[in-house]
Amino acid sequence: MISVIIQVVSASLGAVGFALLFNLRKDKVPYVMAGSAAGYCIYLLLMHYTASTLLSNMIAAMFCTALAEFYARWRKAPSTLFMMSHIMPLVPGGSLYYTMRSMVWQDQESFAYYGAETALAATGIAVGILAVTSIRYIIMSYRKPDSTGSHAR
Repeated sequence: MISVIIQVVSASLGAVGFALLFNLRKDKVPYVMAGSAAGYCIYLLLMHYTASTLLSNMIAAMFCTALAEFYARWRKAPSTLFMMSHIMPLVPGGSLYYTMRSMVWQDQESFAYYGAETALAATGIAVGILAVTSIRYIIMSYRKPDSTGSHAR
C-alpha cells in the first residue's frame, strides 16, 4: 500500500514538473496534480485487475484527456497543457529503456518482450487520446450555430 502511495505521489510531482516546463501558470498546478494522480491510480487499478497494458493505458489516457478538456473549459486554459501533464506519468519510459538496452546487448528475447510492452502502452495512450478528442470534436461540431452562422468552438 505504501508503495502505491509513493508511486501516485511521484507521478503527480513528475506531472507538475512537466506542467512548469510547459509554462502552465502556478494557479493551475493543483489541477495537474489531481488529474495526474487520478489518472495514474486508474492505470494502477486496471493493471492490477486486468494485467492488460493496452487496456490500462487506453482507459487511463481517456480519463486524463476528458479531465483535461473539462479543466480547460473551467479554468480557461489550453487543454493540451493539462493533457500532456496528466498523461506524462503513463509514458512507458522504463520499458523503452529496457527495449533499447536489450537491442544494444543483442538480447533478442528481452528486446521482443519489452518492445511489445512499449508498443502496447504507446498505442493505448494514443488511442485513448484520439477517442476522447474525436468525441469532443463531434459534439462541438453539432452545437447550434451562433448569430454569424458559424459553429462556436
